[in-house]
Amino acid sequence: MHRTCVALLGAATVAAAGCGGGQDDARERSAKPLAKAPFIDRADAICREVKRAQQPHTERLRALTRGSDLRRVAPILEDALAPTREGRERLQTLRAQAPREDRVTLDAYFAAADRLLAASERLAAAAKSGDRAEGRRLAVTADALSEEQQRHADEYGFEDCGDVF
Repeated sequence: MHRTCVALLGAATVAAAGCGGGQDDARERSAKPLAKAPFIDRADAICREVKRAQQPHTERLRALTRGSDLRRVAPILEDALAPTREGRERLQTLRAQAPREDRVTLDAYFAAADRLLAASERLAAAAKSGDRAEGRRLAVTADALSEEQQRHADEYGFEDCGDVF
């Protein structure tokens, strides 16, 4: 999902000039550690919800024609960031239930996710200001960060959390 937003923004940047809820539930707020498989299941469920929430924004980006003004892209990216941030917060809450022996591995995943989310926020700001050069640079950066996050997700065993931020 995130790669689609980055790719579309990159195309808009080159021509003219991620993405990323649901509600917390009591299980996520509990600090009792889970086994790895149930932890992954819950995290993947959150990520699937985030992807569903991002879908309309991705479709809006796809509907833009090549060469669209970056300022038309900015509100879509900003709208997509809201469910992305919410999903990241829910994952952070769930993180308290991570198997203790997996915390170092998950730290790497969450650090990559946070860097990607920050780059996506800067990308939206560049689009809003119409800064094509910065948009191009950030699109490349975000794509590399997306690959890093995907690698950490794959290494841990996530199915749906690799391309959500």
